[in-house]
Amino acid sequence: MRGPQVIRKILVGLDGSEFSVSAVDLGIGWARHFGAELVGIGIVDEPTIAKSAPVPIGGAAFKHHRDETLLADARRRVEEFLEHFGDRCRESGVAWRALEDVGLPHDQINLEAQSHDVILLGQQTYFHFETQRRHCETLERVLKSAPRPLVTVPRKLIAGSATVIAYDGSLQASRALQLFHGLGLQRSQSTHIVAIGASKMEARRSAQRALDFLVAHEVKTEMHVDEAPVESTAEVLLHWARELGAELMVMGAYGQPVLKEFLLGSVTKTVLRDSPIPLFLYH
Repeated sequence: MRGPQVIRKILVGLDGSEFSVSAVDLGIGWARHFGAELVGIGIVDEPTIAKSAPVPIGGAAFKHHRDETLLADARRRVEEFLEHFGDRCRESGVAWRALEDVGLPHDQINLEAQSHDVILLGQQTYFHFETQRRHCETLERVLKSAPRPLVTVPRKLIAGSATVIAYDGSLQASRALQLFHGLGLQRSQSTHIVAIGASKMEARRSAQRALDFLVAHEVKTEMHVDEAPVESTAEVLLHWARELGAELMVMGAYGQPVLKEFLLGSVTKTVLRDSPIPLFLYH
């Protein structure tokens, strides 16, 4: 039985990248399913563009002109992101709204997220598009202090029919599972708990609690346990996701003891980098 459908507002970050386009695609699908409003946020990163920096004598005027040029280009590009977002939403027939904010991207996303149910961001983020060409740290910074669950989206969405819940018995994993179920996101044909520990007995013990929770909510669930050293945990999780045909993985952030250093540690960095499917993350 599907949980209560309480998603009403979905916030999606727009940075012009292919990852952002996929996040919008996922958001449109969820907005249709839930009858929710999809809100796209574009951010002019003025603090980074115009930050103080040493300049040679007589160089202040040049820096000011450069900053103004970059800010004007950033505003133009953000308007393009928002316009394209609006076109996609109108074509899809979903309720939508566009936000243009100014400030540090992670601060603005977390601030706006307070009035939304879930955040969608690309698996890689490019909000510093005026000042850096590689992906930026916005995703990691949002996840550190997000007031709502965060879903990371890969460059391309692939078809799947299962939800994988990576469970390590931590408080964070328990919170992620409860929120995921409470938001009514359990839309897959099948649900699987995957637990990895130093021993299968240890993994089974923690996974049983998650299984009991889902069974109490009439969610048909299968449990899979595995044993692996911490340094191999990410690879084992991704193997199970592929093996089970997953379309989404649910994980807790900062979880311990099995998935040590769950965020920013080797496990989460590897999963965030290599996952071919969206990740539902909460701490």
